[in-house]
Amino acid sequence: MRFTLVTLAATLVFCSNINADIISVSITGQVGFNGISDPPLSGVSSGDSVEMSFTVDSDVFMDGVPGDTRGYEINQSSFSLIFDTPLEVGLVNPFPGTPYFTLVDGFPVSDGFFVSTSPFSPGGVPLEQDPFNANLELGYDGSTLSSLDILDAVGEYDFDGLTRFGFTLWAVVPDNVVMEMEFQQMTIKRVPEPTAAAILGPMGLLMLRRRRR
Repeated sequence: MRFTLVTLAATLVFCSNINADIISVSITGQVGFNGISDPPLSGVSSGDSVEMSFTVDSDVFMDGVPGDTRGYEINQSSFSLIFDTPLEVGLVNPFPGTPYFTLVDGFPVSDGFFVSTSPFSPGGVPLEQDPFNANLELGYDGSTLSSLDILDAVGEYDFDGLTRFGFTLWAVVPDNVVMEMEFQQMTIKRVPEPTAAAILGPMGLLMLRRRRR
């Protein structure tokens, strides 16, 4: 019984530590052109659908330009760039620095989002297929975001209020775009977390079995 109570207490502590919001970000589009000659990305064709997806923790971020940008640290293992070839590409490992998904509120006169190794400015993130970086930069009118809190940004974003976009793969050397993708939609949503009742369910069964003995 003592073991059960200790385990139950530890479980309750664990539950209190999993309340941070995990946010899923998904960006979809269609390949416009592909100038990559090395496999596997050379197998991607114009017209193929593409999805960039990853998760961030709403509590793990770095403020960039004060009051204007906030970069949320991307969970590196969750990042994927999926084409319907089929092909899936992740981030380079080990990653040089930290990848960020950054929210822009009024920088300088519009709102938006970008993926970069810096919370200050766009620049893309290096992929596991060297020497290519994946770049995403979306600009919206200034009334799109109400704050830099990603929880306030949960929702769907398409062409409504869109002022500019960049969804590309570019080569580090030479510095030029090698794949252009037409942006379609971005979805930001909370990842469902297991409830305390669901976690404690097996513990309740364990306690019941022990009592019956």
